[in-house]
Amino acid sequence: MKKALAVIAVLVPVLAVTSGAFAAKKYVVTSSSQIKNGVVKLHDLSPGARKALRGQNGAKGEAGPAGPQGPKGDTGATGAQGPKGVSGYEVRTWRYSKDDANSDMGPGYVGVGSGAIATAACSPGKVALGGGYWFTSERDNGFNSPAISDGSGVVASFPGRMDWTVNPPTVKPNNNTGWIVQVNDKVNAADMTVYVICANAS
Repeated sequence: MKKALAVIAVLVPVLAVTSGAFAAKKYVVTSSSQIKNGVVKLHDLSPGARKALRGQNGAKGEAGPAGPQGPKGDTGATGAQGPKGVSGYEVRTWRYSKDDANSDMGPGYVGVGSGAIATAACSPGKVALGGGYWFTSERDNGFNSPAISDGSGVVASFPGRMDWTVNPPTVKPNNNTGWIVQVNDKVNAADMTVYVICANAS
């Protein structure tokens, strides 16, 4: 037993010395020739070394030449047809005058009198877009009319047609193929030209 303990006592210092020798052994890299190619990876480097390896952005290069024009695209679908515009524009007149040479009412017409109604009609198939009148009292030129001071004048001007087959005449319902003008009861045998602006109904 004493002999065995003596052997153990001798081995312990030897192992201690041997272990210290292995622990104390280090490798120092003094040349790049000591490192095998491909052994050192990026993650093996320190953060500072990795940052130092990052280069600066280079100058912006010049724009390259324009590429060739692409092929022509397909023709698009045809759009819906728009609404029809105004066509068949016309201006028609009818003169109610005591002057036989210029009256559309014929010889012997006495002029537009008290409360009279005067009209102008569009050509067949057309409707009124607007209208008006040239009203002249007796012995005036239409710009310095006695109607300004004597109270005579126009009381109505609107699109429509009259039904002359009834007494008293009435306005035809839903008929805008002409223009209607009516004067008041102060008018005494005045001359009047009625205008109507027309266009095709469709």
